Amino acid sequence: MEVGYLPGMGLNDYLSHTAEIHPHLRALLEFSAPRAEEALARLMTVANEFDCDDTGRGDSYRRAQEDALVRWTGVRQLLRWAVASDDPASVTVLDVLGGDGTLARAVAENPDDPISKVQVLTGDISGMMIKRALAQNLPAVRQNADFLFLRNGSVDAVILAYGTHHISPESRPKALAEAARVVRPGGRVIVHDFEETSPMARFFSQVVHPNTSAGHDYEHFSPEDLTRLFDSAGLTAEIVYMYDPFVVVAASADEARRGMCRYVGDMYGVQGVLGGDGDPGSSWALLESCFDHSRYVRQLPKALEVVERPIVYESQGQFVAEVPRISLVGRGQKDC
Repeated sequence: MEVGYLPGMGLNDYLSHTAEIHPHLRALLEFSAPRAEEALARLMTVANEFDCDDTGRGDSYRRAQEDALVRWTGVRQLLRWAVASDDPASVTVLDVLGGDGTLARAVAENPDDPISKVQVLTGDISGMMIKRALAQNLPAVRQNADFLFLRNGSVDAVILAYGTHHISPESRPKALAEAARVVRPGGRVIVHDFEETSPMARFFSQVVHPNTSAGHDYEHFSPEDLTRLFDSAGLTAEIVYMYDPFVVVAASADEARRGMCRYVGDMYGVQGVLGGDGDPGSSWALLESCFDHSRYVRQLPKALEVVERPIVYESQGQFVAEVPRISLVGRGQKDC
């Protein structure tokens, strides 16, 4: 019996399905390269925390991502940096850490934005995440960040975002080398995470790590770390900071606060401390404390136009809860 590449689906069935439903993706795939068999075998042994809540926070994470627009501000900026062409419709972007297709769904839900013409190819290490992406008719491939099952120079841009810290430090140079390998000459590689000294990194260590079954003991980044990574892949990079908030819209201020608390609780598996169904007061106060960026923004090398603390405001007859985050981003380009 063929070993399952995805839950309930072997590799041959996956390739047949992809050839029929997503022929453009099938043309990019390469499973016969040297060491591909070894990489597949390693992939099959992975028990990933994003598979389900029994292994970490997979079910609750996917529940949070049902609203793909919560992170649209940052997603849109990353895509704009990734796209070098004046014709986004001609661009294929590999989202290496794509989960069940959050970036791809956010693009589909913003058809009036020119950047939404790009084609997003979702990748992820979790078989369950890729199965869910395929079920939503999204082109998706299960692969590890440090061994991509794509042909050389097959995509126009590569994004590693919203989970780059999950890649172990020793595997990060390999992941950047793979990104550089699969991107076309002149294409761009974007790496997004959070600075080790940022409020987001502290939230992970002080709230997420002690309150989740899988923990969250991951090493974040410094600007120097990102520079070294791009250098190791032969890519010259510019290191910048990006405003990357969570935004939740609701019919009332209380519903907006409650929705935001529920989102963050599900997103990071900390529903026990950020339950969103009851009185949102204490949970919102925790967000106000953890995501206060007022001191951090003053330490940045260049001023950013940001909301410094979690707020709720009225806009176009609805109420918006906005929780600030500031990301650290490396922007590199492959030589032509």
